Amino acid sequence: MADVADLGAVRKVQFDKRARLLAAALALFETRGFDGVAVPEIARAAGVATGTLYLYFKDKQALVNALYRHWKERYNDMVLAPLPPGLVLRDRFTTYWQRMTDFARAHPSAVRFMDLHHHAAYLDDDSRALSRRYLEVAEAFARDAKAEGAIRDLEPTMIVALTWGAAAGLVKFAASGALALDQRTSTAMEDALWRAIAKEGS
Repeated sequence: MADVADLGAVRKVQFDKRARLLAAALALFETRGFDGVAVPEIARAAGVATGTLYLYFKDKQALVNALYRHWKERYNDMVLAPLPPGLVLRDRFTTYWQRMTDFARAHPSAVRFMDLHHHAAYLDDDSRALSRRYLEVAEAFARDAKAEGAIRDLEPTMIVALTWGAAAGLVKFAASGALALDQRTSTAMEDALWRAIAKEGS
């Protein structure tokens, strides 16, 4: 039993170090970008030796991909989770938007990081696959909305650009103190977004 307890303690230490490395990388990549940060800086911010970082990640590119997947998976789990049954189209849009802004309020640094690195050349196939899930949901929504005659004839990528760009923009303005990312702001922006894509009278 002692051996099992010791193994558990070792695994906890390993998990803690990896978590600290991801947290340090988020803070540095989000503010300075991928190319503006050196591996020793990340290790120092995490409170570990530089060599320790390489026990968990092959290189800086592997680290940024692990970080991107970590947050994109959490984002997808929250924002793209199955909707409650029976929602009308307008309420589906509202629910997705509310989830986006709830996530943004809870994790503003992660939203800024994902926005900054979304189209980066160093993202691997697994990271890009997670990003495509958002587009797939937008495509399904657009198909349903067009079939009901509720929205203009827009490409799904335009809906993605509008909604994601608006959410990321709100986070940036909130960080600068220009506005508060509260429920009132979220509701006002959601109404403006719907008016931007809806057919007149919808």
